[in-house]
Amino acid sequence: MAKDLGVAEHVIFAGFVPDEELPDHYRLADVFAMPSTGEGFGIVFLEALACGTPVLAGNRDGSTDALDAGRLGTLVDPLSDEEITDGLSALLQHKGPEWWFDPQHLSKELKATYGRARFREKIADLIGSAVPAT
Repeated sequence: MAKDLGVAEHVIFAGFVPDEELPDHYRLADVFAMPSTGEGFGIVFLEALACGTPVLAGNRDGSTDALDAGRLGTLVDPLSDEEITDGLSALLQHKGPEWWFDPQHLSKELKATYGRARFREKIADLIGSAVPAT
């Protein structure tokens, strides 16, 4: 399909990637895109963001939670080829918040949203008392 569409020289189909090599693959990517319709949460989005890679996800499943309702990346209708194309094109042109395209800042925002400190705050809020640091 990539050859038929004339994009084969711009796409790498890596196949299976061992866990220890995943961060390097995320860092090599210009964008991580997985516009799914049935994702429960989307740890892969967090992995890509932690590596500083801008993300595109679908807006019909748990991906919206992983991307903090679009604050951490682009959300599109996964059933719309036009929205997916437009979203990818925008990310590849660095259209979006400037910090999405700064790997250190993107990783920092991810940690502020989903890191241990934030997790402890949320748990403490839920149970009404401080959770001891570990």
